[in-house]
Amino acid sequence: MRKFKYFAAFIVPILGIITFNTSGVYAFTGLFFLYVFVPVLEQFLPKNTYNLNEVEKDLAKKDIFFDVVLYLSVPLHLFVISQFLITVSDTALPLSDLIACILMMGTILGVNGINIGHELGHKTDDLVKKVLAHTLLLTALQNHFIPYHNGGHHRDIGTPEDFTSAKEGDIFYFFALRSQIGGYFKTWKLEAQRLKADGKSPLFNPMILYTLLPIFFLFSIYHFFGLYISIFYFISCVHGISILEAQNYFAHYGLRRKIQENGRYERVKPKHSWNSDHMIGRVLLFELTRHSDHHHMGAKPYHLLESKEHSPNLPYGYPAMLALSYFPFLFRPIMKKQLALYENK
Repeated sequence: MRKFKYFAAFIVPILGIITFNTSGVYAFTGLFFLYVFVPVLEQFLPKNTYNLNEVEKDLAKKDIFFDVVLYLSVPLHLFVISQFLITVSDTALPLSDLIACILMMGTILGVNGINIGHELGHKTDDLVKKVLAHTLLLTALQNHFIPYHNGGHHRDIGTPEDFTSAKEGDIFYFFALRSQIGGYFKTWKLEAQRLKADGKSPLFNPMILYTLLPIFFLFSIYHFFGLYISIFYFISCVHGISILEAQNYFAHYGLRRKIQENGRYERVKPKHSWNSDHMIGRVLLFELTRHSDHHHMGAKPYHLLESKEHSPNLPYGYPAMLALSYFPFLFRPIMKKQLALYENK
């Protein structure tokens, strides 16, 4: 029965549906739950460091359930988007409700759209998974995420070459801009290098498609729903992307790989990513919080990720760290102490 906990990840889109079908203070229920209630609750709940034993791992590897949960997330995600577009199309919608809807949609795009797209598109040759991953990422205008994440971020984490690894002292907002803009243009380079290695023409660069698809998607919303609705959706995407970048920001903040005597960086180890074993974040984010093992063993599926004994641990769970990232005057002193605590072990 333990595996059924991952259905709890559907709480986020369900909260979105509630938001889009309520008004007044109730429209903010989902946002309050995710940004206030969950972070506070995680501070009182014990961390769960349990790792599957060898028998459980063998059974989990063969169990299609873990893929099915991800597959079911896709139609649910698309349904939630349709509900958002219909709701914000109502010209009588109060401004406060509109703000709640935009922030909730952005949260869903970041937490479910990008994160589940990340899991489905992670180091796989499965065509179905790739199509579903790009479908989810398209809704957040992030199709370039997969080639950059797989071919750039996992290779270069903890080095100046990685735009999504924050060094100590970085301010989130500048980091997020650098990560998005730098990552986008670096992906062109990564894909060009891959094509050259395969002996293919640069005219086949997938980034052409990854650039045109989001434009076409936004134009489609404009065509069917009008200018204002497409602007509202774009703002939601910006918020969703900021959630992605906040996770990138604190997941490797201040953790740098050392240069060895041969001039190369040391190999990626669990110590180069911050870990979190807070149970609610683990379930809502499909174990993304076990980030140390995710980067140590990049091809490992989410349900097999482990808590590493010597990995650095975040002071709070992912939901709390996400919120703190938007307030540098709080985030940086907290992480300065955490870095010092970890380095002194």
